[in-house]
Amino acid sequence: MCYQTKILVIDDDQRLGKTIKNVLSTEGYDVCYANGGALGIQKAFEFMPDLVLCDIRMDTIDGYQVLNVLKESSLIDHVPFIFLTGSSELEDIRFGMDLGADDYFVKPFNNEDLIRSIETRLIKFKKLKEEGKHEFMALFNISPNGIFLFNSSSIINANPALLKILELSKEEILKLKIEDIFETNVSPGIKEKIQRCLNGITENFNEQATLISKSGIKTEVTLFISVYEKYSGSSLMIGLIPLYNDHSKNIVKDQMAVEVLKLLKRENIAITHSFGEKLTEVFKLHNGNIHSQNSNFFSKRENEVLYLSLEGLPMKMIADKLSISDRTVEKHRAKLMEKTGSNNIIEVIVYALKNNLIEI
Repeated sequence: MCYQTKILVIDDDQRLGKTIKNVLSTEGYDVCYANGGALGIQKAFEFMPDLVLCDIRMDTIDGYQVLNVLKESSLIDHVPFIFLTGSSELEDIRFGMDLGADDYFVKPFNNEDLIRSIETRLIKFKKLKEEGKHEFMALFNISPNGIFLFNSSSIINANPALLKILELSKEEILKLKIEDIFETNVSPGIKEKIQRCLNGITENFNEQATLISKSGIKTEVTLFISVYEKYSGSSLMIGLIPLYNDHSKNIVKDQMAVEVLKLLKRENIAITHSFGEKLTEVFKLHNGNIHSQNSNFFSKRENEVLYLSLEGLPMKMIADKLSISDRTVEKHRAKLMEKTGSNNIIEVIVYALKNNLIEI
């Protein structure tokens, strides 16, 4: 089935709003129209658009308020946002852009110009999503923590750390539901809380649980669950299981060091013998000492984001752990890349190791 790009149009001028909807529908977009800011916010979470077009001057809840609400959500804060307004005042334009809008069109506007801007923003958004997924998968595969993706019916993906402790192959775990990998007397509570996430009542939770391996070995763990991506009518969830314990800690970290070295070699990053030894030692540390880093180079929050990235946590998990938004994590990671001249968080980690910004 071919996926249609979804655009949400929010404007209390019904005539204009429906005209824009018809124009964009003709271009092949799946368009949802909301007559006002309050309904627009509601539709944003139901429809999960790929781009939002929003009028500024609306009664009760204006476009600025709509943008502020949406950018606080970890699910849709990255979606391109374009303002539509009847005002051409420079202060209004600057204020809207400072809030985080991606573009600004003054009414009346040319439909072809609007479509070109939409296409440009969507291309950029798609590229960022693809880069984010590539980066996530790199960290997903080397993380010493068990990570899995799932929906309401089955497990979609699981990383090597989780497969190892469960003694399962990728093919075997993809046939299971999430409750199948936990002891039966606790899985009903987990299932109920997952359903609350799927229903949009909450975005995340944590729960004590008991993992059961294929051979029957039981492991007490803390399970962290969060909404990863939301679509209209369904959600993709992510689960994180820290696997640090006295029995398996060093084995898992040694394995992670080996996987990181393999990844760096695949990326054609030169690795000397001494650097390889240092990298291995980093992953043998108990938890990573955030406060031992060079505070003159990275800020305290940048250090925290760096070390949690080093542990292999995805952006959403980092945001939850630090009690900040995804957008704020992204800003700190962008700052880390800017300071180190890196193209992604993996290169930041390599730079920090090479320049002794992590104490080993």
